[in-house]
Amino acid sequence: MTVEEAKTLCEELRGRFDSPFSILDKQTIEKLYGEVLGKQFVKTTCQRCYHDGLIEIYLYLKKNNAMKEKSKARLRAGFIIACPTFHGGKVFTNDNLTDEIAAEYLEQFPNKAVFFAEKPEKVEKTVTAKEMPRKAVRTKKTKK
Repeated sequence: MTVEEAKTLCEELRGRFDSPFSILDKQTIEKLYGEVLGKQFVKTTCQRCYHDGLIEIYLYLKKNNAMKEKSKARLRAGFIIACPTFHGGKVFTNDNLTDEIAAEYLEQFPNKAVFFAEKPEKVEKTVTAKEMPRKAVRTKKTKK
């Protein structure tokens, strides 16, 4: 889905905002939520969650004019990155974590790899190489 398609769908749904959404509208909002924001839509028992989700989608598209960049790096449930010496103490969650930030963090703090549920390939290779114990390398002695 492109940004323009997402905006068009969003505008269509906004036209029906004051009335209850149909089942098809709800499914569209759920899909749009995942595509645009990169998060899973959480349903509640009331109708307001769909309205709120549509507002969140609309505001994100209006502000950024782009879909959320999909990151392979995912923190484990309940984990955040909040280190005063990393990016000036900025707090990172799965919502604002990028592959580049994850790679940079793990480069500085390789022992924190346990915080991550998923790491991009280049990060996995880097962390694995640093965590593995070094083997003694035997060199052949050459005869003189």
